[in-house]
Amino acid sequence: MQNAYITQIGKFLPGDPIGNDQMEDYLGRVGDRPSRVKSRILKSNGIQQRYYALDRQQQPTATNSQMAAAAVRDLLQRADLEPQTIDLLACGTTWPDLLVPGFASMVHGELSELSPLEAVSNQGVCCAGVASLNYATAQVQLGKRQNAIAVASELASRLFKHSRFEAEDAIQAGQSLSFDVEFLRWMLSDGAGALLVQNHPAAQGISLCIDWIESVSHANAYPVCMYAGVDSPDTLKGWMDYPSYEAAARQGVINLRQNIRLLDQVIRLGIEGWLRLIERGRVRPEEIDWLLCHYSSHFFRGQIVDLLTKAGCMIPEEKWFTNLYTRGNTGCASIYLMLEELFQSGKLQPGQTIFCFVPESGRFTTAYMKLTVVEGAVRAVSLPTAAAPVQVPAEAVDASTVSADLLRRLALVWLEFERQLRSLPMIRRLHRGEFTLDDYKALLRNLRPQVVEGARWIARAASNMTDFRLRSTFIGHAQDEHRDFQMLERNYVSVGGDLEEIVNAEKNLGSEALSAFIFHQASRENPVDLVGSMFMIEGLGNQLAGQWATLIQQTLGLTKEQVSFLAYHSANDESHIAKLDAILNAEWMTAAIADRIVKTAQVTARLYVLQLEEIR
Repeated sequence: MQNAYITQIGKFLPGDPIGNDQMEDYLGRVGDRPSRVKSRILKSNGIQQRYYALDRQQQPTATNSQMAAAAVRDLLQRADLEPQTIDLLACGTTWPDLLVPGFASMVHGELSELSPLEAVSNQGVCCAGVASLNYATAQVQLGKRQNAIAVASELASRLFKHSRFEAEDAIQAGQSLSFDVEFLRWMLSDGAGALLVQNHPAAQGISLCIDWIESVSHANAYPVCMYAGVDSPDTLKGWMDYPSYEAAARQGVINLRQNIRLLDQVIRLGIEGWLRLIERGRVRPEEIDWLLCHYSSHFFRGQIVDLLTKAGCMIPEEKWFTNLYTRGNTGCASIYLMLEELFQSGKLQPGQTIFCFVPESGRFTTAYMKLTVVEGAVRAVSLPTAAAPVQVPAEAVDASTVSADLLRRLALVWLEFERQLRSLPMIRRLHRGEFTLDDYKALLRNLRPQVVEGARWIARAASNMTDFRLRSTFIGHAQDEHRDFQMLERNYVSVGGDLEEIVNAEKNLGSEALSAFIFHQASRENPVDLVGSMFMIEGLGNQLAGQWATLIQQTLGLTKEQVSFLAYHSANDESHIAKLDAILNAEWMTAAIADRIVKTAQVTARLYVLQLEEIR
């Protein structure tokens, strides 16, 4: 296996930069009315300017394949490379110019100066560009190609021209654009980037050694989030199932849409994968010099910072590099354009490490890349392998290091737990708007035993604590919890349930297993590992209970008082989490105790999933 290097990067941005106040001059006003939500969306995404391959009459100034070809030509000029030496063209995009043939063939057709070569098309959303680079890299590493070009290009503006929407029946009837369509209208922009991949560094200047690329799809467990060509991702009635293309267009089926309610899950899955890379020793946060993160909106930057901070593996923000605010969100081309600007900036120094993170909302895919800056004319060496975790004697590890590692491991357990919950039948019905009143009553019936017993096992654990401070913390926590079941019972009765029925309801299999495990642990001497159980259960209350309460209230048309148990825990459990953080960061924390806490958290998570899995 040979190494693969990015030795030059080219770009193409159509026209002049377009400010926020000019956007409707290029895209047009739907129904000749200014948008009512544009300002709110732009304030959230933070983008100040972008580029469109459109003029003010909504006529295209370039096709998608022409933009990709322009980026390739810019690359070849910068690399001073003969076009005939290129032997692979791998192209990625979300929406090509034609249905057939493939995008790469059309780009190659624009580049008459190239020789006959292998052309590969990758169609997706934000990860399509990484997929193209991954293929080009693998071919160079295997020695099958010498000079490969990976291209990512997006021409989103033509999807949002006012004329496309005005033909729809709903718009002609006086209705406004649905938010899931208009949201993307003020988010996406045009641009293209191209990367030259070779088996040696450039003779002069810097190159980027491609240490590894990894892409993970979660489509098996998650619904469609960003889509076009279908009436509803639930029914999958596609545009070709309509009697005519015109009929599909009138119903808005061709529109590009975004289910914004699922976007936070895209970020959380991406962070979970990031933590797994750390766990496997492929990423060490302290060694990262540059973080290039393709967040589609400034709003999500805060979520990423929050999750990484809680996991104890935050990369300082001064190491982050983005051009979202000046070049816009160019989909799969975004990471290419970020790399291009950083590569040409003069800021990179040999030996520095670049970590790239690309979450895709299409159907939940995440891609990661690790690159190392090298000087020109460096002799190629064997392909880098994943670094093994450094083994340090336990006595040489201080408490702060142990606590940081513990927080990261618990965050990984939590993110996996949250992902597993979403795949459960009842929770899937909740997120699809199919949740019934019987579902809600069943949920409350099955949660009650755990809530009743919560204060009991916490009190038992407190009595077996050898540390006075931990004993006091647990006793205080038991006092906070011991009457919560009464609120749950009131919610049950308020929606038509019988009090005697819920009081006498039997535990399901998962509840039995969870209760037996926790009480067993609580009966042992110094059961500090139950902090792991509390982390998972309180985390569910703090992170998910409020979401569930809102969805249940909206779906079933209930009052706030009828979902007060779940809503209360969303707000109240935040103070409990703060107390747990103090324990997790205690000066007496050791690697052995941390291992016990993580294992107990893992068992608790698995049994909690089983408990909810039993609710049909």
